[in-house]
Amino acid sequence: MRYALALIGLAAIVFSSALFVRGEDKPAAKTPESKPAISIGEMRIQTVPALTYLYTEAETSFEKMGEPVKEGFDKVFYTASEAKMLLARPTMLVYQGGPHFDPKKTFKMEIGVIVADDTKASGEIKLRKTEPFKCATILYTGPVMEQGQAYQKLIPALTAAGLTPTGEEREMCLFWEGPESVNNIFWMQIGIK
Repeated sequence: MRYALALIGLAAIVFSSALFVRGEDKPAAKTPESKPAISIGEMRIQTVPALTYLYTEAETSFEKMGEPVKEGFDKVFYTASEAKMLLARPTMLVYQGGPHFDPKKTFKMEIGVIVADDTKASGEIKLRKTEPFKCATILYTGPVMEQGQAYQKLIPALTAAGLTPTGEEREMCLFWEGPESVNNIFWMQIGIK
């Protein structure tokens, strides 16, 4: 069950990134109570502490990232299952080369999950301790199909503040109920110098 939910979360991230790339900017959907279905916070400057990250790598574009991301999560969750790891921490995608600033180009990425510090590497899946990550962040709550709007707010705010991106971007899924849920929570992070 946990494996299936994680794959659904992954698919949500992929579809929302694809919407951002195509530039579709639809008004936010409304719930029956006429409340906004999405919530996008304000940009914050934060330093995410070092994390232990279980991951695999891929090279793709936003147009074609669905299959590599699905395969990546399949490998990561299979390895975690075989090693009997309890995965109660967020999934994380790491993008290299600042792809949200130039969405048509190919980029390298890592697909994985944050794990306990005492986790041991297993199989072909990689394990590393990330460095502390100084970044511009924004929180997004809502259905995955509207998630791209968070980047449409974060990137101009980062630029207006005169911040220089490092080229590394991260997305963490902090809470997941399903593709249409207004309660899903994603934390977007763009590395800054």
